[in-house]
Amino acid sequence: MTHLEVVANGTFTGFDHNLVKGVKDITTRMSCQLDDKDCDGVAFLTDSSEQEHLVFAELKSGFDVQKITAAFHQITMSFIKMHAWLSLCKHYDLHDLKVHFITACRCCRDQDQEDSVMLRISEAQQLGKETFETKFLKPLLSKHNIKVKLSSFGDIQKLPFHDCICDKDVTMYLQLTGKPAESQVSVTLI
Repeated sequence: MTHLEVVANGTFTGFDHNLVKGVKDITTRMSCQLDDKDCDGVAFLTDSSEQEHLVFAELKSGFDVQKITAAFHQITMSFIKMHAWLSLCKHYDLHDLKVHFITACRCCRDQDQEDSVMLRISEAQQLGKETFETKFLKPLLSKHNIKVKLSSFGDIQKLPFHDCICDKDVTMYLQLTGKPAESQVSVTLI
């Protein structure tokens, strides 16, 4: 995966992974429950109606459930870093922002891989397990985007985060290429 285009009407200000890379003072030095992970990109968007958005993106080379799970973990850790910084700013209010978590990767390489993923989801559902696959992956595969509370992420559940974080709605996206050989994809923010 080499290119993700994020489409929305408005003005973007984007940054690569270096914006949130290596900020241990907010993560691993604060808690053994936090990881110093960073996503591939962070963008600020002010849309055409003056609504402000925070957009986090992570690209993975191929469809792999563990890598997709790790991608959303990286994004969550990047969000925690950004929130810690932005909360120092006078006009920052998480409640007023729309937050987007985007993971993009190539689609399944063949029908066997797709069947294997669907079997994994089905088995977890039959066992009544609440896993990444049942909670997030299944609806993302069918809808490509879902709205969830940050408190639904295990990373957030581990620590007593402020209610403004736990209660925050984020939109998760899983954008797949149309064919396994493709390396570029586009996602439109909702």
